[in-house]
Amino acid sequence: MDRAEMIKKLRSKLTEKRFVHSIGVEYTAATLAFKHGADVEKARVAGLLHDCAKCLPADEKLKKCKKYGLPISKVEKANPDLLHGKLGAYFAKEKYGVSDKEILSAITYHTTGHPDMCLLDKIIFVADYIEPNRRMIRELTEIRKEAYEDLDKCIIHILKNTLEYLDTGSAVIDDMTQKTYEFYVR
Repeated sequence: MDRAEMIKKLRSKLTEKRFVHSIGVEYTAATLAFKHGADVEKARVAGLLHDCAKCLPADEKLKKCKKYGLPISKVEKANPDLLHGKLGAYFAKEKYGVSDKEILSAITYHTTGHPDMCLLDKIIFVADYIEPNRRMIRELTEIRKEAYEDLDKCIIHILKNTLEYLDTGSAVIDDMTQKTYEFYVR
């Protein structure tokens, strides 16, 4: 499926705000890929499709993951919105014709990261956090600068902020986010 077809299909599945965010992540991922020597086209596709399952209601995410045999952790069962990464990777493959394993991995882990990420995983994880349409959050200007200088340092900064933010509320922290942070700070 070419980009124009992907955009047409994606636009019909997302809210306007989420669609604009996805275009922003596509753009940011492409610039990060160019800067860090990754495949720009893969980064664009992963960035564009990373949230393709985001706008489904929580109960629908659970139902579809069960239907397609995707594993659901206890944390994901309690917080089904966390499933949009793995469900998005499934949709990217089945509905958008993406077969590249790196792209599918980057979509799967774009919210939590995972230990020992490949370059594309890192780029999509970071691009999702720093894209130009994001509301300003604590230290975002510094994090955006780090993204173009040192991806690993940037990832640690993002994970630290995320864990601190989740720790202050009633949100449950996904184990993978914690494991990813521990991997990168060692």
